[in-house]
Amino acid sequence: MRQLYLLLVLLLVGVASTNSASNKVVEVDVICKEASNPLFCSNILNSNPGGAKGVDLVDLAIYTIDVFDYNSSNTNSLIHKLIDQSGGNVTEINYYHPCAVDFDSTHGITAMLIFASTHLNHGHYSAMAKDTTNIMKKILECSHSLHKNKTSPLLAKSVDVLRLVGQVLQIISKYLNHG
Repeated sequence: MRQLYLLLVLLLVGVASTNSASNKVVEVDVICKEASNPLFCSNILNSNPGGAKGVDLVDLAIYTIDVFDYNSSNTNSLIHKLIDQSGGNVTEINYYHPCAVDFDSTHGITAMLIFASTHLNHGHYSAMAKDTTNIMKKILECSHSLHKNKTSPLLAKSVDVLRLVGQVLQIISKYLNHG
């Protein structure tokens, strides 16, 4: 009987600690002061329907993943459109191909975002933090390859916006992971 009681207490403590991590609220200003562009960060988080005040980190992360996914899909579509419009120009295709790989590979941005969302939904915040770090690496690889060559300014801007949204997600995942 005593073992059953101890097991029940441990279970309740585990549930309480999981709920406290997922119910943690961090003010937008605290999150955004860590961003390279605090105004952009604040605009993204405060555009959450109903606002961001008092919203827990998990809900902010879900919203930010949705914003990232939308922007990522548009950026990836633009990359493929530019490749299609290249008319077979190998030089031009080579400008955009590294970004296409960064998005579409099995360990690319799209896959990593799915992993991050899954890890978030299961409360595996350290894995989510690793996923967001990998996403940022891929975004930076794409950005560097675009800046090495004269490419579409619209694509460069789109990748930069994605970098800023990714940075917000990375900050939120840090708070989720480290409490």
